Amino acid sequence: MSTTSVNDPSTNNGANSNGQNKKTKSTNETGHSKNVANLFKYNLFLNTLGSTYNPANSNITKSAISTLYTNADAKVNGTNTTFTTWKESTNQREIIFKELKKLSTKLLGALQSTGTAQQTIDDFAFLVKKFRGSSKKKNTTSSTGKLAQPTTPSTDPAPSDTPPPTNPSTSSGNSTSQQSFDNRIQHFSKMILLLEGQPVYTPNETDFQIPSLQSKLTTITNLNNTANTSYANLKASRIDRNTFLYTSNTGVLDIIKQSKAYIKSVYGADSQQYHTPAPLYL
Repeated sequence: MSTTSVNDPSTNNGANSNGQNKKTKSTNETGHSKNVANLFKYNLFLNTLGSTYNPANSNITKSAISTLYTNADAKVNGTNTTFTTWKESTNQREIIFKELKKLSTKLLGALQSTGTAQQTIDDFAFLVKKFRGSSKKKNTTSSTGKLAQPTTPSTDPAPSDTPPPTNPSTSSGNSTSQQSFDNRIQHFSKMILLLEGQPVYTPNETDFQIPSLQSKLTTITNLNNTANTSYANLKASRIDRNTFLYTSNTGVLDIIKQSKAYIKSVYGADSQQYHTPAPLYL
C-alpha cells in the first residue's frame, strides 16, 4: 500500500518556542501543503466509516475534523500569499538598489569633475564604497572613480521555509561594506548631504541633481519599509500556521493522532479500518 505521510516540516530536531514536538527538519515549503492535502484525504476516509465513527471527544468528530481541514487550508494559503508579497517587495527593493549602485559611481565621477578638494572626493568615495559593499582588498581609486565589486551578493537569497534576515550582514571578514539595506540607505543619505554641501556641485544632468537624489532616497526608504513590513507579516503568518498545524495536543497532527486512537479502540489494532489511514503516521 502506498503511504501518505503527515509530518511537521517546520521544525528542527528540538522543540521550538511554540512547544512543538521534535520532528525531522525540513525547509521545504511544500511540506505544509502536503500535510493539508493529506488531511483532506483523511476527511474522505472518515466519511467511509459511517455512523460507527462516533467519538465522544468533540475535537475529533467528523464535523470538527472537516472544519480543521478548512482552517488549515486557509492558513497555508494565507502564508503562501504573504510569501509572494514578501518576495515581490524584496525584488523591487533589490532592483532600485542595483540601479543606485551604478549611479553612485557616476556621482563620484561628477564630483571629481568639479575640481573640489581631494579630501572631499576621498570622503565621498568612502561612502560610495560602503554603499556598494566593496572589499578592502580592492581599494577605491579617487583618481579614476572605479569601484570594486561587492564580495557579498546583494540579492536576497533563495527563499526557504524561513526567510533570510531582512538586513543581511556581510560574511566576509575583510569587507568594509555594511550590507544591511538600512545602513546602505544611511550611506546614500550621507552622500546626498556631502554633495549638497559643495557649492561647486551644480550638475546639468537631472539624475545627478540634489532634488532627484532626494527623491530616490525617499523611494528606497519606502521600498525598504515595505520589504521589512512584508517580512514581519510573513514571519507572523508562518508562526500562526505552524502553531495551528504542529503545536502539541491542540495542533492538527496531535488531533489526528487522537482520531486514529479512537479508530483503534473501536475497530481494533488489527482491523483494516485502523490500518487504512495508518500511513498518515504522525
